[in-house]
Amino acid sequence: LFDFEYALEMYKPAANRRWGYYALPILHHDQLVGKVDAVADRNASVLRINAIHEDVAFTRGVTTAVRAELKSLASWLGLAAVEPS
Repeated sequence: LFDFEYALEMYKPAANRRWGYYALPILHHDQLVGKVDAVADRNASVLRINAIHEDVAFTRGVTTAVRAELKSLASWLGLAAVEPS
């Protein structure tokens, strides 16, 4: 529909997952540009980023916007930081 391949993979065996357990689409302006696989580590108060999949090459502006939104998501979830896993 949007030239965007996506599937919820939480019900697939780990070996069959392409993007991650609960990868979510990344929307930048009016374009779906990738997927992020993240997990809220509540014990450490950290949003852990397992992977970011770029469906189109990220420009510096897209990268900056994605980082800002991940920080915003962490804050909304009550987490103190964003870190790679």
